[in-house]
Amino acid sequence: MRAALTENLSPRALRGLKAGIETKADALVAELVEKGSFEAIDALARAFPLEVVADLIGFTGHVRDNMLRWGQAAMQVLGPMNQRTAENFPVAGELYAWCSQVTAEDLAEGSVGRGIFEAEARGAIPPDTAGHIIHQYLGAGVDTTIAAIGNIVALFAAHPDQLALVRADPALVPAAFNEVLRFWPPINVWGRLATKDVEVGGTVIPAGAQVAVLLGAGNRDPRHYDDPDTFRVERNPVDHLTFGYGPHGCAGQGLARLEAHAVIEALSRRVERLVAGPEVRVPGNTTRSIEELPVLEVIPA
Repeated sequence: MRAALTENLSPRALRGLKAGIETKADALVAELVEKGSFEAIDALARAFPLEVVADLIGFTGHVRDNMLRWGQAAMQVLGPMNQRTAENFPVAGELYAWCSQVTAEDLAEGSVGRGIFEAEARGAIPPDTAGHIIHQYLGAGVDTTIAAIGNIVALFAAHPDQLALVRADPALVPAAFNEVLRFWPPINVWGRLATKDVEVGGTVIPAGAQVAVLLGAGNRDPRHYDDPDTFRVERNPVDHLTFGYGPHGCAGQGLARLEAHAVIEALSRRVERLVAGPEVRVPGNTTRSIEELPVLEVIPA
């Protein structure tokens, strides 16, 4: 199933989407720059990845309208079991119910979603699994990318000198996104299950124990990163922990990079400085994101 999930998210598969995603990002940023002020989370961080993922998978109608609610709920119900988890179970249930009943005809022709059903029809994946794979695209591919793009805007507003570096050298775009991911990972902690006794730092973690992997803390480890609490786009921390590693590495990181790079390129090309108001954060079970970020003034490049 993971192979089917990632088949359409490999660098080769995404190459054909690059130009379209860059065009969408540039048009959206140009529109916002023209306005002179905007609310960055709704107008950019949410609007852009929702449109990209909807077009990619082929979502239409009420599904497209519910993507934000469903994607956020899918992350909240990962726990722990608290009020947020309980409140989001019914919403996540709507997503699960739809994915359990979705057919190829519910998705736009030529979309990745249709392709997954075609893979099921030719026996490349087990029967009745196409809906579960589509669930993963929406459940894991929206909320985290929204958080990352919100962080891009906030960090460049707070560090105009770093935006100026990217504007002067567009080749820094991938490095800049790596530094955003290191500095403010959308997910600070993730869970693992110890399958055997293992010693870490002189402490034995017993088989069967649940382990919290502190991604955000690792990304700020002063033994590994010089001056880790400073945001520096030239650092290019390619070994940050935000996307994970190996068989559990983020399956959608290629698409996330494509979207984020397009946003950074558009901002660095069209904006000299962003003047932002105070960010508003709302606690979440899994994703650490900005809920509101007013951009009070845009100084065009």
